[in-house]
Amino acid sequence: MDGTLFLACAGAAGLLLLLWYVRGVLLMPLHLDPAVQGTVTLRVTGAAPGLEQTADGLCWLRRNGTLPLEVVVVDAGMDEATRRVAAALERRGVVQLRSEE
Repeated sequence: MDGTLFLACAGAAGLLLLLWYVRGVLLMPLHLDPAVQGTVTLRVTGAAPGLEQTADGLCWLRRNGTLPLEVVVVDAGMDEATRRVAAALERRGVVQLRSEE
């Protein structure tokens, strides 16, 4: 009985390690040359209720080193509520807010 329990625990641990490895491969960090500056530009028009979640997700990837890029939100005709969300994200340091010219 003890041998079966040990094998079950070892198998479960092996499976967890395999899943952790696959996760790491899928979230492989992007390596940029030091002379290259990367930027993700989000061009937003109208209402964008998912803007905060999108920006926070990109910020999470930047914080953990997976996506070493700056996030820029371009106001291409946002509605007022979306503009307030974008301004709050800029105040939090999550994005840079720019107007489309």
